Amino acid sequence: MTNQPVKRVSVFDNPAYPVSEVARILNLPVATVKAWCFGQAYHLASGSPKRFKSVIQPADSNARLLSFANLCELHVLSAIRRRHKISLSKVRDSISYLRTQLGTDRPLIDKQFKTNGVDLFVEHAPHLLNVSKQGQEALRGDFAVALARIERDRSGMPIRLFPFSRSTTPDAKQPKSIVIDPRLSFGRPVLSDVAVPTEVIVGRFRAGDTLVEMAKDYGVDEEEIEEALRFEQRRAA
Repeated sequence: MTNQPVKRVSVFDNPAYPVSEVARILNLPVATVKAWCFGQAYHLASGSPKRFKSVIQPADSNARLLSFANLCELHVLSAIRRRHKISLSKVRDSISYLRTQLGTDRPLIDKQFKTNGVDLFVEHAPHLLNVSKQGQEALRGDFAVALARIERDRSGMPIRLFPFSRSTTPDAKQPKSIVIDPRLSFGRPVLSDVAVPTEVIVGRFRAGDTLVEMAKDYGVDEEEIEEALRFEQRRAA
């Protein structure tokens, strides 16, 4: 009897994040993350039960766990969802269209998406989202801002994500002080320069340590510590 080879899962595809944690990191409602990743049940006016299919392919459907790759997909998707309030059915249709056009299971984080996938989406947007010319340009800008916060390796695969740390409308001016890297601190949010978990920063602050003290201890600017606190306070909210 021969042993079957064990299929190794990349650290970037490892099911490591519960829905609630992903929602906090990306500042999204838990219900939205659940619907996009696991589908959503609803009822017709007649009372008949129906169910939306998921938009994102989760790392582990049974355990309801998501991967770093899922986190990046949701990050890109949320950038346009916040401004344009796209319904789940339209989002699913949009992603299905991109999957067909790009020939990939994960179009939102595929390296082709940054080059020609955005144009495909924007050009087809009026048929799916009923947006104007001005709306199409806004879509393009939202995608550009979100994609700029994903760092890739030489092959084009996402390896680090700089989540938006402020609750205001995400834009290019937001700093990249916080990073999610599956190879650091089990993929939890850390300061991008020194890899100190943001939870440690907020814990010290609550214990009475000042921004000046922590900045000196970690060798970073006070603004970095302040951004970590802002990020954690937004997550808590």
